[in-house]
Amino acid sequence: MSLADKFVASSKVTFKLSPEGRTALGDTFDKPSFQADVEDADELGVWIWIGQRTSLLLLKWDYFATAVVDYEAPDQSVERGKAGFIS
Repeated sequence: MSLADKFVASSKVTFKLSPEGRTALGDTFDKPSFQADVEDADELGVWIWIGQRTSLLLLKWDYFATAVVDYEAPDQSVERGKAGFIS
């Protein structure tokens, strides 16, 4: 699963804007970190819903310094045979 897929798979992501992002986005966000619903991610950045899911915004990769994604990995447990000698 790619990084972009992990963003899309998560319903809420917490982003912290980079200095470049704070400059570019101005007063779009009240704080330098915020939560948003992710719609998609591509080579340009992450497409997020803002407001009451009324506006779709492209958050360029350079515009955020960190992102926290609550991601639950699929169960990949492997069933193993019994340990010991085979007779």
